[in-house]
Amino acid sequence: MMKEVVRAMESGALAYIGLFAFIVAFTLILARVAIMKKREREENKGLPLDGPAEFYPEQN
Repeated sequence: MMKEVVRAMESGALAYIGLFAFIVAFTLILARVAIMKKREREENKGLPLDGPAEFYPEQN
């Protein structure tokens, strides 16, 4: 029954909705990066590499 429902669904509109959501999110991210101040960019530049990651933190 579930297969019949999925086959009967027209997913063309869902593809367009997903594409539109991706484009909107990407545009918003680019706009956020474009309006960042230089100080904020410098602070965030090395963020993932600042220190060693703890994959297995000790349980105390």
